[in-house]
Amino acid sequence: MNAELDFASANAVVTGAGSGIGRSIALELARLGTQVLVADINGEAAAAVAAEITAAGGTAISRGVDVTDLASVEALADDAFGEFGRVDILCNNAGVTWRPFRAVWNAKISDWRWMMEVNFFGVLNGVQTFLPRMREQSGRKHIVNTSSLAVHSTNPGHAPYTASKHAVDGLSDVLREELVDHRDDFGVTVLYPGLITTNIGETSKAVRQQETGDDLSDAIAYEQVRTFDFPHNAPKSPENVGKQVVEAIRQNDPYCITHPAPTDQIEERGRLLARGYRGH
Repeated sequence: MNAELDFASANAVVTGAGSGIGRSIALELARLGTQVLVADINGEAAAAVAAEITAAGGTAISRGVDVTDLASVEALADDAFGEFGRVDILCNNAGVTWRPFRAVWNAKISDWRWMMEVNFFGVLNGVQTFLPRMREQSGRKHIVNTSSLAVHSTNPGHAPYTASKHAVDGLSDVLREELVDHRDDFGVTVLYPGLITTNIGETSKAVRQQETGDDLSDAIAYEQVRTFDFPHNAPKSPENVGKQVVEAIRQNDPYCITHPAPTDQIEERGRLLARGYRGH
């Protein structure tokens, strides 16, 4: 890392910022003096958060964006660079889940495609669109991609979501090393939320129905057989997530976790991976 990011003079774009985690990130960045473009598929929600920031003395603008639509993300980037001149922080936070949970054998291919389009390709569209222009800038830059602690724990009934978040991990970890290889002054943080009390379940169902007309009335809910009592399943408010993310950016941490990590599961997976070696 060649320079420290100065939040007071930085410009940021946060997707999925109309509520929940994205709103928390946008508010905390603005509190530190960062100019923020608040983006969300719900343009009215984004505008409300931007108004909240300006009422508190910060600087923010808002835009509606569909992160699954590359042209929409490109328009967002044009607006951000047009308004701010540069983008120092990009938070690819927009995402969806599904309700009710369903078994893999009860999931449609359309379920998988929709989840991957939002949770993975939404992040990829942000990276592919903003990264080249950000790399041309001098000074410190940072990308935050939202994954989930679901990738480090057992989540029966949530396979498409977990798979999409694993893809975000792979993209982010490789991107970070590529930027190191090319000596870019550019950090990449993966955000791993545990159970955060947001309205993502309700908004995901509403967006899915609006986009596909599928009201999920024929969905077969997953029958939970075992109980998983993990620390990251304890509900937490989104209010502090913004502070956690800002600190991760400040420290150039590769990972930012909202709850205690499920270390037992992570270590057990490592043990089983090591045992799986069949070389001689």
